[in-house]
Amino acid sequence: MTANPVRNKRSTMMQPLLRRSLPRRIVLILLLFLATAPLAAAAPDEPAESITHHQFAVAGQSVAFTATAATLALTNDKGERQAGIFYVAYTRDGADADRRPITFVFNGGPGSSSAYLHLGALGPRIVPFAPDGQMPDAAAKLVDNPDHWLDLTDLVFVDPVGTGYSRASGDAKRFWGISEDLESLATFIDRYLSAAGRRPSPKYLAGESYGGFRAASLPQVLAENHSIAIAGVFLISPVLEFSLIADDDLALLPDVLRLPSYAAVHLEQSGTLTPGALAEVERFAMGPYLTALAATPRDEAALRAIYPEVARFTGVPEAAIARREGRVPLGLFVKEARRPDKLLISRYDGSATAPDPYPESNRTRGDALFDGLRSVLANAMTGYLADSLGVRTDLPYRLSNNQAARRWNWRSGIEARGGYPGAADSLREVLAENRSFKVAIAHGMTDLVTPYMTSRYVIGHMPASLTAGRVSLSLHPGGHMMYLRAASRAGLHADAAKLYPAP
Repeated sequence: MTANPVRNKRSTMMQPLLRRSLPRRIVLILLLFLATAPLAAAAPDEPAESITHHQFAVAGQSVAFTATAATLALTNDKGERQAGIFYVAYTRDGADADRRPITFVFNGGPGSSSAYLHLGALGPRIVPFAPDGQMPDAAAKLVDNPDHWLDLTDLVFVDPVGTGYSRASGDAKRFWGISEDLESLATFIDRYLSAAGRRPSPKYLAGESYGGFRAASLPQVLAENHSIAIAGVFLISPVLEFSLIADDDLALLPDVLRLPSYAAVHLEQSGTLTPGALAEVERFAMGPYLTALAATPRDEAALRAIYPEVARFTGVPEAAIARREGRVPLGLFVKEARRPDKLLISRYDGSATAPDPYPESNRTRGDALFDGLRSVLANAMTGYLADSLGVRTDLPYRLSNNQAARRWNWRSGIEARGGYPGAADSLREVLAENRSFKVAIAHGMTDLVTPYMTSRYVIGHMPASLTAGRVSLSLHPGGHMMYLRAASRAGLHADAAKLYPAP
């Protein structure tokens, strides 16, 4: 695949995966945009629109695409600019726009730009990770992505307000909340579709982590507030119900649903990890393990019986499990699973480790995988935007915005689930109302941030009449960003090919 940019610029008028916010007990994720109304003038430091032309490989042939890097203004009812949302859109030249699918892509955080999926999985150029997902040098050059999604759909990578080059015209906090974020992204999609003449196109959403929560929630917002029907969503390592990843002494399901992911880490160390190899621990977790933890009054004999089994599945010493009466919090697993080797396990991919700087204590700090990925992607994204897509600006590109995560309004729009955000009801209702709507979900087996069993639990508790043949869940080697591994990135593309109509 080769890219031959022909730059044609004109002015236009048109982003940590985990943070503790909500009640502090939730582990939130991190480890990514008027119709005819006049749009406000560009902000002074805003990058000018840049249009470049490229050739990308599709089914063994070189195909022409246009890349548009631009900022779309969000305005209020008076036409006053409220924010500018930066995006990069890849569209296939000469395609029938009424039939060609278009997909809007988000990452998570909240507070992450779309660079993770853009240069890690879906876009035409990617960071050259090793086959097993190991980080390249920070100065590594981008390479052609053999598993890009442009054979299936046009792509629009969206940076929410406060990430990438997207900026608010005042206090960005007005956009930093659950419902505020969803409505700003829905408005972006609405206005982009009109400006680009793509309202008739089949429309899809793809999101990772909190971006998966966005992509699962937006179809209902778009249908109810903008009269836009979404054909399908692809959710990568999503958090669908925050109550299922909460850190709460009285909430047992988070511990139960994470146990198979711990076992996946242990199996990967021995080279025996497959989705089928997890069946035993899945049955144990939802059966004897849950029963023993939930027994009221306490059944001491049942508790003692599960300790050796939990140790066998996870590799955590039985004594440590007994001290916590069978429960294995994430911090305990990260510290104890490889303590004899003085290694810490990554929350984002339990198969990745780093030297423990405090092996003599119970402290866990940082995450070598996620921290290293940020530095690699930040360098790669700014270089790619400037050198290949012709973006020129003095504005800093915000790969991640910690301030957004700290100031996020987690209470905004919450009506149920005991005060925890959730997207399951939105998905359920859209599945009922739109009989052609489809959902594809993909998880990495060694992801400890958004364990795969949480999505399986949500799907399993929806009516089968809604999910049969329309909702799929696939498991891949790797963690939260399973696409860092070449085989899993190819697996994601294979999953996506089942969601979209045949090219």
